[in-house]
Amino acid sequence: MVAGSNIRHKKLATSNRISAYLLHHLQSLRFSLRKIYEAPATTIMTVAVIGITLSLPGGFYLFLKNIDAISGDFRSSSQISLFLDLDLSEKQARALDKKIAKIELVDSTRFISRDKSLEDFRQDSGFGKSIDTLSTNPLPHTIIVEPVEADTFAVRNLLKSLQAMPEVKIAKLDTEWLERLYTIIEIARRSVAIITILFACAVLLIIGNTIRLDIQNRYQEIIVTKLIGATDAFIRRPFLYGGVWYGLLGGIISWLIVEIGYLAISGPLERLNLLYKSDMNLITFSFHDFIILITSSTLLGLAGSWIAVARHLNQIEPT
Repeated sequence: MVAGSNIRHKKLATSNRISAYLLHHLQSLRFSLRKIYEAPATTIMTVAVIGITLSLPGGFYLFLKNIDAISGDFRSSSQISLFLDLDLSEKQARALDKKIAKIELVDSTRFISRDKSLEDFRQDSGFGKSIDTLSTNPLPHTIIVEPVEADTFAVRNLLKSLQAMPEVKIAKLDTEWLERLYTIIEIARRSVAIITILFACAVLLIIGNTIRLDIQNRYQEIIVTKLIGATDAFIRRPFLYGGVWYGLLGGIISWLIVEIGYLAISGPLERLNLLYKSDMNLITFSFHDFIILITSSTLLGLAGSWIAVARHLNQIEPT
């Protein structure tokens, strides 16, 4: 009976400790929010600076995301254009087209005769009268080759084999410019990663400095709390939650800044779509992106406040 009573007392004591621990966390959360609410000037300035700081890498991220969306559709269409010898007749060119279509690495081919090329050029260029004065057709027969593989290495090997054919004057890979574009995008992506790290460090410094000032303002309160036996963990919690609130609110502000910025340029983009008869649509933050942004800003707030509290709280001791 005594053993059973002791076990129940231990369970009850453990339950009470957990309840008290969770209750203090809830009280610290509410206390830190009230402190932020009672200092609106400091809160607004701190949150605004954090929001502006985080909006820059966020905006660059969305810019790269839109560029990827615009250029991504071209990566799968690695067409090879074969410009044939001018002395080649149409019959010989069509025979070559059938021969190339049977190659294992070729998915399909499309033959464009020199007469069709000239007619298309006449309609699209606006130089119809000048073209009519030409004594001969200067354009060659063309074969458009669609490779089976989208892999760059396989496509380039196919390009070399087609270029080696005696009937082919010029073999051109239409996505060479896209490879250069993707190289530039990769450089921009790494630059954005570096910028993000730098601005994350700036947010840590901003929140850390704010929490440091808060600790200094509550110097006497911390001294009294330590005199009555409070632990460092007990004193630390409200400051940590304060950093969490700053990071959370700063993340929301940065999201609003980026969304408003992209909304501001949506009008000119629609006019550009009408002029070029295109269907470009801006990609903004998805729900997944929003969660990552808010989580990252909140964790930065927690980390910044933890660094500030760990450095300055230990320096405050009752004399």
